[in-house]
Amino acid sequence: MKTILGLILIALGVFLEFMWLGFCFGSIIIGILLLVFAPRILFFPFNFFLVLGLSIMNPLKYNRSSRFEYKSYGHNQANFRHAQTNMDKYYEILESKNTDSFETVKVNYRRLMKEYHYDSLASQNLSPQMLKLAQEKSQDINEAYAAIKEFKG
Repeated sequence: MKTILGLILIALGVFLEFMWLGFCFGSIIIGILLLVFAPRILFFPFNFFLVLGLSIMNPLKYNRSSRFEYKSYGHNQANFRHAQTNMDKYYEILESKNTDSFETVKVNYRRLMKEYHYDSLASQNLSPQMLKLAQEKSQDINEAYAAIKEFKG
């Protein structure tokens, strides 16, 4: 019975959210202002009834002490900036720029792998520390190439 009541409340929240969005975007100016300056207000009906429905369905897991928060856009922008710095680091490892084509990145990757690959260095009778350093560098090169390849598609 609690599950059905919880699902009904969540469905009511979805319905009210669509009605609220229809009202806000019926007046484009109000909808855009709410979306830009107050997304918590814009999505309030859905969040409210979702929390209410979940707390009825499972009161032990979702109670007053639980923290229900709407994730703000600033947090996502921080993650995006963090991802960009990782990509910059990957381009630096491959001695490339983010404006280079994927073919240029691939050429740099192959050149660096020939330079740091364990097999090519093992025949030069280097010290074990140098071989370990080269192995770590080749792992970094592989990681950077895989990330850029995934990013560029």
